[in-house]
Amino acid sequence: MNPLTKSSWYIVEAFGNLFSNNNKEETNTNEKNLPQSLQDTYDRIKNDCQNDYFISGKVDAGIYDIDCIFADPFVSFSGRDRFITNLENLAGGFITENYSTKLLNYETTSNDIVTTKLMVKLELNLPWKPILAWPWGVTYTIDPNTYLITKHEESWDIDPLEGVLQIFKKPKDMASDSIRRK
Repeated sequence: MNPLTKSSWYIVEAFGNLFSNNNKEETNTNEKNLPQSLQDTYDRIKNDCQNDYFISGKVDAGIYDIDCIFADPFVSFSGRDRFITNLENLAGGFITENYSTKLLNYETTSNDIVTTKLMVKLELNLPWKPILAWPWGVTYTIDPNTYLITKHEESWDIDPLEGVLQIFKKPKDMASDSIRRK
């Protein structure tokens, strides 16, 4: 990946941290919130997907190992709290309430792997209101002893640079139908 594309991720993260709401609720990860079985983890992953956690910023933190590795087409890092902060920052005003999602696939491919695929279309809260849209997937790796997710790896069905370029397109340049207007 070229340095410009990769640096765009860090710039968005820095702006999110700079302009975030400092009154965030503390993440609840006490013993009562931990998964009790693999099936419990599977169900909670599916529930997160159905509740659009990647847009709402409300993720079930209790199913993630504190040192979970998070990877997307731009970057990889470890740390559940950093992941949650990034989600909350995006949901806290960068993504508008105009979006649509559709769960295309949810599959347990082995005892410790879950894969998901969603069609995501969302509007960013920038003056020209760009719309980002592409199929987006996640592969979750689960520790079969603790039932915690140890790796969350995202994939896109488009090139990362193409995704970044969508930010600079006006909505009329993209199909904007089926965006949910709340």
